[in-house]
Amino acid sequence: MNNWLNSLVDNSVQCWGCPIFDRLFQIVSSATAAAYNQFANLCIIIFCVLFAFFVLNAVWKNIKGGAKDKLLSKSVQRVVINSLVAMAFLGLGAYMPRFVTTITFEPVAQIALNYTQSMLQTNDDAVNQRVTYQPMEMSDNGIFRPQLRNTIILLMKTTITQFQSYMKLGIAVMESAFSWRALLGIGAVIKHIILFFIGLYLFYGFFKIFVRFCFYFVDIIVAMTYFAFFFPLSLIMVSFKGAENVPDWISGLGKNLGTGQIKKLINAIITLASAVLTYTVIMMIIAKFFSAPDASVNDLMTAITSGNVFDADLSDENLAALTLASAIVLIYVVNFIADHVSDVTKMVLDAFGVSEEKSLSEEMANNALNLTKQVYNTAKQIGTTIISGGEKDGSKK
Repeated sequence: MNNWLNSLVDNSVQCWGCPIFDRLFQIVSSATAAAYNQFANLCIIIFCVLFAFFVLNAVWKNIKGGAKDKLLSKSVQRVVINSLVAMAFLGLGAYMPRFVTTITFEPVAQIALNYTQSMLQTNDDAVNQRVTYQPMEMSDNGIFRPQLRNTIILLMKTTITQFQSYMKLGIAVMESAFSWRALLGIGAVIKHIILFFIGLYLFYGFFKIFVRFCFYFVDIIVAMTYFAFFFPLSLIMVSFKGAENVPDWISGLGKNLGTGQIKKLINAIITLASAVLTYTVIMMIIAKFFSAPDASVNDLMTAITSGNVFDADLSDENLAALTLASAIVLIYVVNFIADHVSDVTKMVLDAFGVSEEKSLSEEMANNALNLTKQVYNTAKQIGTTIISGGEKDGSKK
């Protein structure tokens, strides 16, 4: 049963969100590059309007303050100088945001991938063997380079390999429930029945988390779209940075559209990578249940994360000592992971000073799980109606 179910997991638990992310990435990259010049011209008009309001506001505040800065060198002159630099960068067209993404987002994604793979002791070839999706061909003239797309997809695939491994742990636990030790008495039978349901719950719990993870790319796409589309506007808003007498709504707009969007996209990429760290830390806790009390969990964790865990890898001493109380605790741990994984991830990210960016993905994942639950309940109700012949309980005599 183990080999057949492991093969089923390898073939089914693939990167479901990769094709969608791949296509959306290409659309955002090419569409924003095509519309960049037109939107840049509109941003110049917006800047002229904002600059007019800013000059009037600066002159008025300077007059009210007794005309201490008669030449307005600390406000208007600074904005004029900054705007000349901003307009020069704006004139470079789509090459400017492309350069920014190359020196910021690509290194962040590559570092996150290298850190994740080194922690899991894997590499690109091993990941590609287990998760087979390959990126589509992409033109090299958009806002974002294909290298960024390839790195993010490989990061997603690396995490998917761990979901495969964690589900195989559940299969290995179920497999151990059918061993010859289950025939050694009524107590052994009951314990192995409990063991089977523990394995089934492990498999189901991590499959549910895997479904949620398939939506994590949504926040990355949204952050990329905002950054690419509003980059010309954020560039001209830099003109007001460092000047005095800037209205709060103008400075706030510049912060949200400029560094705010860059930070959101970086946080979204790091959040994607943090999933592996979060689940691996939790798996260390779960692995302790299936290792000998006096043994290290490192060997078992290596077997789990590599996807090669089998019934023989589980400790006989620990399985024999598994009580009903410890089984309940283990099931509670898995249930807590499935329902509060975002809270656990937030605690991990807070340790590194990074804010979590997956609000939209969480909402879409919850909607998908609720839809699945409604479909299941509907199918169950239809099945019950068919079996009962359309009779209600109150009509039976």
